[in-house]
Amino acid sequence: MIDVSDGLAADLDQLARRSGVGFELASVPVAEGAAIDEALAGGDDYVLVFTTPGPADVVNAFLAAGVPAPYMIGECVANSRLRLVAGQTLKVVGWEHSL
Repeated sequence: MIDVSDGLAADLDQLARRSGVGFELASVPVAEGAAIDEALAGGDDYVLVFTTPGPADVVNAFLAAGVPAPYMIGECVANSRLRLVAGQTLKVVGWEHSL
C-alpha cells in the first residue's frame, strides 16, 4: 500500500518494483474536466493504492464496516517489467524528488 502523493503512475511503479511484479490497469479514475495524463501524473495525499490476493474479501470487509468499497483499477502480473494501462504501455510519470 502506498499513498498517491507522487502520482498514480509513479507510485504504482514504485509499489510494483518493490514487490517484484508488473501491472495491467483496466481503468483509471479521472476527475471531471481532467485528462488521463493528469490522473496518472497528479498526486493526492488522501488516496491510497494497494494490492491484495483477495479483492472480493476486501470489498466485503469495507462494505461490512459501512464504508465505500475501494475502486479496482487493475491487477498485478508476474512479468515485473510490464506496465500497461488500457492495453498500452504506461509512461511512468509523476513527482520526482530532488536529492
